[in-house]
Parts: sequence; structure tokens; C-alpha cells
Amino acid sequence: MADSYSPILQSVLRSAIEATGAAQGWILETAGEEFVVRAAAGTDVHLVGQRVPLDSGFAGYVASSGQPIAMSPRRDDARGAQGVAALVGTQPGSVLAVPCGVGDTIDGVLELVEKHGGGPFTFDDVEIATLLAGIAGTALQADSERTATVASPQQIGADLARLATADPARYATLANFLGTVLSDG
Repeated sequence: MADSYSPILQSVLRSAIEATGAAQGWILETAGEEFVVRAAAGTDVHLVGQRVPLDSGFAGYVASSGQPIAMSPRRDDARGAQGVAALVGTQPGSVLAVPCGVGDTIDGVLELVEKHGGGPFTFDDVEIATLLAGIAGTALQADSERTATVASPQQIGADLARLATADPARYATLANFLGTVLSDG
């Protein structure tokens, strides 16, 4: 999992906003008991990297159930003011949230709010968002796999120490290369 900006996720989100007529949206990645905002659009608040509880808001329902929702919540529905909506300071009049994942795995949620014109999100909006959420799920999994496969500095150091003993000539070649790459100048 990466807390950083992802151009792929940002592009998927912008496409979902444009296709559905939403005013704002975000892609949330599940991370233990929290969501991490991985992409955000339509808001002045810097959200990427922000964390909210996994069980909060409409996204929490979608993550736990695996089911999309499209609704126009009542203003007294507390879920509307939870999660990322709380970070933005809004209580949306319309919400569309769909799970992001591949197969049965849910890696996150694509959440869109405030359909332009004040109306509800449609079945077509749900279908489009679901298709785009599949792409987002693939990108989230790829980011997670890429992060998981990067060796730590400690592991690299231990591997280099073993190589120096096992094959000094190969170690020298690699050490010279690393020295060149890591030099300041």
C-alpha cells in the first residue's frame, strides 16, 4: 500500500466524475482498520494520504458489504457527515460508492458525491463507476504488490554482505555501479 499520489488512480477518478456528473470524488484504499485517500478531485482540501476509519460513512458500508450504493441521503443521516465527507466539511445530497477490487477482493472504494443539477445518481452512473472501480482496484493491487516486493535497505545490505563473501568479483561490479548511482555528483 502506498499513501502517495497515483496518476492512474487520479485519471480513473477524473473519468468517473466526468462520466457521472459528480462534483467531488475520491478513491479510498483499505489499510487495516482505515481507509487511505489515494486520489481526490473536486475539492480544495488536500486529501491524498489522509486517513479515515474503515467503518465510517457510506464507503465503510460498501467496503464491508461489497455492494455499491447510490442514494440521496436525508440530511439527518449521520453517515453523510462521516469519512472523507467530514474531512471536506460536506454532507452530500447524493452519493455513489462502489467497491474497487479484482475478483472477490475489495481493495478500496470509489466514492462520488453531489450529482450536478441536484438529482440522484442513476443506474447508468453505477454501471460506469463500477467499470472504472475495476480499473482502480487493479491499480491499487499493483501498487500494493510493487510496494511489497521492494527490499528494505537492511535486506539489501545483508544481501550485499553475502555477495561480497560468495562472489567478490560480482560484488565489486555491483558496488561500483551502486556507488555511481548513489553519488552526489
